[in-house]
Amino acid sequence: MRKLPSRWLLAALSQAVLSASAVHAQSSTVPVRSLPETVVSATRIPQDPSLLPQGVTVITGEEIQAAGLTHANEAIRWLGGVVGRIDTAGGRDQTLDLRGFGETAGSNLVILVDGVRQNEGDMTGAALAWIPVSSIERIEIVRGSSAVLYGEGATAGAINIITQKGQAEPGGIVKLGLGSLGTREAQASLNTVSGPWRLQINGSARNTDNHRDNYAAQEHSALGRATWIDGSSLISMQLGLASSWSLLPGGLTLAQFNQNSRQTNTPGDNGSTESANLLLSGETSLGDWRMAADFNHRSRETNFDYRQQPSLGAVKNNADRVGTRVWREFKDGPVVQKILIGLDMEHWQQESTGYVYSINAKADVKQTSSALYARHEVFFQPMGLKVFTGARMTVADRVSTGNPPGEFAATNTSWDFGAALSLGTSSEVFGKLGSSFRLPNANEYTCYVQFCPGGADKLLPQASQDAELGWRQKTVWGQWTARLYRSNLTREIGFDPMIGNVNFDPTRREGIELDASAKLASQLDGGLLLAVRSATFRSGSYAGKTIPLVPNRSMTARLTYRQSGTQQWLLTSQWVSSQRIGDDFDNTGDSKIAGYATLNLRYSQKVDDWTFAIAANNLLDKRYYNYRTFVNPTYQSIYPEAGRTLLVSALRRF
Repeated sequence: MRKLPSRWLLAALSQAVLSASAVHAQSSTVPVRSLPETVVSATRIPQDPSLLPQGVTVITGEEIQAAGLTHANEAIRWLGGVVGRIDTAGGRDQTLDLRGFGETAGSNLVILVDGVRQNEGDMTGAALAWIPVSSIERIEIVRGSSAVLYGEGATAGAINIITQKGQAEPGGIVKLGLGSLGTREAQASLNTVSGPWRLQINGSARNTDNHRDNYAAQEHSALGRATWIDGSSLISMQLGLASSWSLLPGGLTLAQFNQNSRQTNTPGDNGSTESANLLLSGETSLGDWRMAADFNHRSRETNFDYRQQPSLGAVKNNADRVGTRVWREFKDGPVVQKILIGLDMEHWQQESTGYVYSINAKADVKQTSSALYARHEVFFQPMGLKVFTGARMTVADRVSTGNPPGEFAATNTSWDFGAALSLGTSSEVFGKLGSSFRLPNANEYTCYVQFCPGGADKLLPQASQDAELGWRQKTVWGQWTARLYRSNLTREIGFDPMIGNVNFDPTRREGIELDASAKLASQLDGGLLLAVRSATFRSGSYAGKTIPLVPNRSMTARLTYRQSGTQQWLLTSQWVSSQRIGDDFDNTGDSKIAGYATLNLRYSQKVDDWTFAIAANNLLDKRYYNYRTFVNPTYQSIYPEAGRTLLVSALRRF
């Protein structure tokens, strides 16, 4: 593994020492202000959200429980307003698309759990099934470039799922659910306290026949966590386990979708995944500084059996990640400053074995990266002005022993600068400039079973220049945030279904986003998330054309009516506009993926320690799909979504 350039490392460490000396000198006569209550962690340290010169959407655990959601991915889509695309493997880990990246959306978004990166080193998305929703404290959605703090693939933003860390009040829940399509669900959690220890155990299981033939699926997950707290020090140990199995119905032609969207062309095809996630983390004080460190080991094995090809294989992923960071907040008169310095190191390995049409093959991949980053925030209180700047240096090496072998190495420097200015006591404008990047992953420079990605030996790093301007305001009725953004990308690593992964000609993402929540009446709350986006080629043979699989508008809305102290109605809806089909780069296709709107309704009633609920998803039984690869209607590339489903549940707290 290559090392960080010594001159850059020495310069960064020298700056850190100088900053620490300055802090000590200034704080020798000024009391250190205590850290604010932990509300969000968008900057990788505890942060008062009013001090963030950027927009962050926060979904609380209480909101997730009130909505009756049973998966983190569902909460991100229905409460966070993020557009999703069907999980063709039968699970509920839909591909999340923050800012219109289409087929490669999952590679341009960083998913974290308790600040630890969960993205795999290939094209598969981050798995969230191992996280029981009863263990979630909150979910933070940061839209926009986050490369300085989280590294590659953060052009669209980052989503951080924060668990309770074993610090929830003692007690537990048991929940059972029965629904249409043969759906059975169960959840259980237990929290206990013993001296300085906080213990937490969560588990869940789900079986369903799903909405198509040859689509039955099973999911099981468990999470155990022990947290030791002594004053300002904390040590936590967490183990998450998950397994899933699903039959795979494959795609349909347009005629088949119109005739019978339940049918399958691949009877007997199936796949399974087993994963384990171990996290050790700690936080303590070092004089006036705070220090946090974490070690994460993830293993994931996926097996597939495509009987119609025939094809059989196993893919084993193992990832080890170490991260450490120190930060300090200090006050010099009316000026408050905060300094953050961190180091991330990761080793990711994949072993693939199998055959296609009796051709045996094997590929081994090793990916390593090291990154040093720093961030400085300054809050000029009398002016109501907040400013931050940051930089990150990343060194990556990637080697494959496939046939033929592949190799990739790169060094990248990312930066950002932002500011926010208060306009009175209830509104604020904010802006941000920066850069972000993405590197080719295991599926983009590795040949497996004689199927090689197009231009595998020629793919270059993706780079982006990012800008954002926003305005947020609080009123007597609620609050709202509006954002205007633009990202100019060069060498974007995209997917062409006829070729494979390639470097696109220069592209652009831009749009407007609006988040609003309001108290509409004494018993009625509402929320709205609206996005108008554009994803186009800036030059080249497709100049001015729209990038496929990107809807240019979406809206997510919710209404909560508290009929009484024990009864509640929740209405959620998401509308997504039409989008170009996966291979329609020249925008000449005579059809598109049609726009759609879905509506969910949930009613719940509390009786003593019990909560009974009935939920209807896709209440109006909308017949639609949100993923189609080829314009040619005879190709089997349409993956239908489910129609109306019902779920009845009972939950008891103790």
